[in-house]
Amino acid sequence: MKDKLISYLKFGNRFCGVEHTHTHGKEIFYGLVLKKKNKQLDIEKSFEIPSFEDLKTSIPKGKPIHLVINTKAVLTKLIEDKSKDMEKLTYKAFPNIKIEDFYYEVIQQETYQVVSICRKSHVNDLLEKYALNGITIIDFSLGNILCSTILQFIKLKTIKSSNAFISLEENKITNIITDDLKNGLKYDINGLTIKNTELLSFAAALNLMIKDQAFQSSFLDKKNALNIEFNQKLFTNQFLKMGLSVLFLVLLINFLFFNHYYKEVNSLKETAQVLEASKVKMINLNEKVQKSEKMVNDVLTGSSSKSSFYAHVIINHLPESILLEEFNYQPLTKKIKDGKSIENHKNTIVISGHTKARVLFSQWISQLETIPWISSVNIVSFEDINKASSKFTLKLQINDDTKN
Repeated sequence: MKDKLISYLKFGNRFCGVEHTHTHGKEIFYGLVLKKKNKQLDIEKSFEIPSFEDLKTSIPKGKPIHLVINTKAVLTKLIEDKSKDMEKLTYKAFPNIKIEDFYYEVIQQETYQVVSICRKSHVNDLLEKYALNGITIIDFSLGNILCSTILQFIKLKTIKSSNAFISLEENKITNIITDDLKNGLKYDINGLTIKNTELLSFAAALNLMIKDQAFQSSFLDKKNALNIEFNQKLFTNQFLKMGLSVLFLVLLINFLFFNHYYKEVNSLKETAQVLEASKVKMINLNEKVQKSEKMVNDVLTGSSSKSSFYAHVIINHLPESILLEEFNYQPLTKKIKDGKSIENHKNTIVISGHTKARVLFSQWISQLETIPWISSVNIVSFEDINKASSKFTLKLQINDDTKN
């Protein structure tokens, strides 16, 4: 489970192999991308391009590759030897080389051993060139040795790669003859149609997935360094993506909480404003009520004793022939209206009633005029109701400084 997870993080479901070789004296790149879906492999794309610029755009973005170095700088020999010592086999195949200057790779078979070598300087220059062009290499191999990965899927005596004929016997390599002619051949490998020029890049892509190391190499440290470098880059990218995702999630949650509480605060502010406005209105109304109440109380308390006194004196002078209907002390100037102040005629008494004798009515008015606290007596109206009775209204003006 852990290996599957690591593989998925590295490659996703796409595996890419590239063969760097020469044909007719010119540099060329053969590439192939395998896509894994529902435990099946399909060829997503293959390409044949002449430059690094085109190669960079042909490889899926961010995908590492297995590189097959199959240039003229790579030498391959078959030797008949049953030794398992990789270094001795290399010396036997190439007795005159300074072995520390070379990378070498060996397929160990029962009878024939296949040895490929290439100068370290050539390999390192190529690896650096790929890195400068933004192409990540996670593994590499030399010459046609990588064909051993797919021999179990081929039931033929001879196969042709991009630059060599390879003879087979019981899925073992018995001979390799360099030849860059006769391209256009196709092979059926486990249901996939592969061109001969795609054979090594297919084997490279497949090797990334199955990790079938049927061969030994002297550059394990170099491949491990490439793996470590890619893993660090992958970790940095994944960590950055996860960090940004976590940061975005935190910011989103923070925004949602902030937005929620911001709305709540705004709602509370609006409620507080409404309550404050209501409070101000209540205070204003309370003040108006208190003022009105005070004014009414002032009128009532200030006039209650006077009105009783005035009524008592006036009624004592009242003849029997006069019947009072109204005695209004400090009458209102106009009707009371909501929101309007109460106004009245100060120091005024309005008296209305009926009289049956005009002479006695006149005498009564004269008596009222003699009362010290009455400054004037005005007849507002006097009209006959019938021959025996008349209706009247008097207005008495009271001295403001008169005391009970």
